[in-house]
Amino acid sequence: MPNRLINESSPYLLQHANNPVDWFPYGEEAFAEARNSNRPVLISIGYSACHWCHVMEHESFSKPEIAEVMNRLFVCIKVDREERPDVDQVYMNAVQLLHNSGGWPLNCFALPDGRPFWGGTYFRPSQWTDLLEQISDLYHKNRNEIEQQAKRLREGIEGLSLIERIGDEDADRHQLAKDAYEQLAHRFDENRGGLIGAPKFPMPVVWEFVLRSHMLMKQPGALDHLKLTIDHMSRGGIFDQAGGGFCRYSTDAGWKVPHFEKMLYDNAQMVSLISGLYRATGDENLSVLMHRTLAFVERELTSPEGAFYAALDADSEGEEGKFYVWTKDEIIQLLPEYGELLCEYWGIGEEGVWEKGKNILIRPLTDEVFASRQHLSAEELKQLVRMAAGVLLSHRNQRVRPGLDDKVLASWNGLMIKAYAAAYRATGQHSYMNAALKAARFIKTAMIQPGGSILRSWKNGTARINGVLPDYAFLADAFTELYQICFDEQWLFDARELTDYAIDHFSDPETGLFWYTSVSNGNDPGLIPVLDTSDGVEPSGNAVMAGTLLYLGHFFSDGTYIGRAGKMANLLSYRMASYPSAYARWASVTAEIAHEITTLIITGPDALNQAREFMKKTAPGTLLAASTGESRLPVFSSRFRDGETLFYQCRGNVCLEPVNAPALVKL
Repeated sequence: MPNRLINESSPYLLQHANNPVDWFPYGEEAFAEARNSNRPVLISIGYSACHWCHVMEHESFSKPEIAEVMNRLFVCIKVDREERPDVDQVYMNAVQLLHNSGGWPLNCFALPDGRPFWGGTYFRPSQWTDLLEQISDLYHKNRNEIEQQAKRLREGIEGLSLIERIGDEDADRHQLAKDAYEQLAHRFDENRGGLIGAPKFPMPVVWEFVLRSHMLMKQPGALDHLKLTIDHMSRGGIFDQAGGGFCRYSTDAGWKVPHFEKMLYDNAQMVSLISGLYRATGDENLSVLMHRTLAFVERELTSPEGAFYAALDADSEGEEGKFYVWTKDEIIQLLPEYGELLCEYWGIGEEGVWEKGKNILIRPLTDEVFASRQHLSAEELKQLVRMAAGVLLSHRNQRVRPGLDDKVLASWNGLMIKAYAAAYRATGQHSYMNAALKAARFIKTAMIQPGGSILRSWKNGTARINGVLPDYAFLADAFTELYQICFDEQWLFDARELTDYAIDHFSDPETGLFWYTSVSNGNDPGLIPVLDTSDGVEPSGNAVMAGTLLYLGHFFSDGTYIGRAGKMANLLSYRMASYPSAYARWASVTAEIAHEITTLIITGPDALNQAREFMKKTAPGTLLAASTGESRLPVFSSRFRDGETLFYQCRGNVCLEPVNAPALVKL
């Protein structure tokens, strides 16, 4: 018989719906059962693309003898961390405080009121059953000790929200951003790109700051290291050489062996980064990389409604990576005329060897070097690889496919909408703008409620679960970017509505920062309000909101927004300078404040055409506004003259006299 999860929509929860474990979804029903039965709560958290989550489900949660122990001793709750990042955050913080490390699957034990007292990650079956007995025994025989541990953990989690130092309002922001870059540069891997060590995550939020360090602060070496990083990523196994798209991370220091799941948030942020780098360099290899990544998103992660799905699994047929790897014989058989050459190109039998006679497609040499060695022109090699990748992709699609997590998450869709907008800005390809607009319209209709509140997750025609800060921040940021490619000012008003909702419902009055969850909705059992300020694989919602306030403040001529953004960045200046890899988005905001926001305002009959010409030329921290007629936006106030197309350049609050020719604009 299926358990209660059969009524859920999350693919991850449905993967556990036929377990013999009597799983509850997270909510009051489970905690009421724990109180009534005087049993501790087991909160098990994971996500659908997680390999070790599948392993523990197969080894333990599917076994009746283990399920019997779990059901007898605990009230068991299953959580999809992508649907409920607020729940994951609390229990992950608890486990990290206990062990100084964390990960998924996350298995945390809590009192009937939800307060965590112990936890860990993956456990082998024998470890798991022993642990269950020990935890239950402690709960019933040493309740006072458990209560004290829960109290200490709660205090520790609350302490994570303390902002330990108020920044100096007179601090030199140029120097702060420069110090953050130099601190970060000490960790650059000069041979293989990225940061030193393994595993290697893409961390595009870090490299966005490096790009700003080059473009706004002219930091020596920043552009070279960024190009090195993207080159090695794009040639490694972390990038799908046959089908495009980036995997979640590389298990080694050389980008070769990926953890094979593909997440929407990684690919969205990588497209935005690559688009910006392409605009800065004009390197056509970056254009190809961007197009191939978006082709993957369109093919694998785009819903019929135009929204974007969450993830592709790492596993197929119960084996991690099986869908993606190749033998040399397969390559030769599929590509008999060029097989040997392409095996060398992709490192088959040499650098690409993985395990069980299988190979991960990588590119040991750059295309330029390989073409030269094989006496091929660059165009000949490009055409050959394009043909071969198409053949491999067609054959691969006949294999058993990895599972698709087809829920739509508001925040991740915000990242992807922004990515498509950035790609349009870089290339002028209208299909990219159309994709961004289609997704944004869907989110507005299906997931944003009257008054500006967001429902976080959508599936099978239904939106559910109250949004968290990143949902508001990432969508407001995306809508602000969307305006700057289509110049439909309604997107800016929509961005302002989301921002104002967050101000009204998420603000912490003491710091001016934003809580991760709404302070007005009330919290579920066990949830501890958190001020989350650091970047992870996604940027900090607070940092993104600070940047959005900064931009909207200039579009709407609202000094309150601009002042709040500056105060937020100032509060985090100490952490930013000390831990730049975890506060890179704050460093980007600080660099833009230091450099002062530049706004190019174009009015008149040819305003939209002229704005499209300037899209590719504008640097980070430069806003673009264009209108052919009267506008509701304060940025256009008193800036129209009948029959004339005018260009206004403003830096901060200081604007130059308008000019009437694009050649006179000096960005």
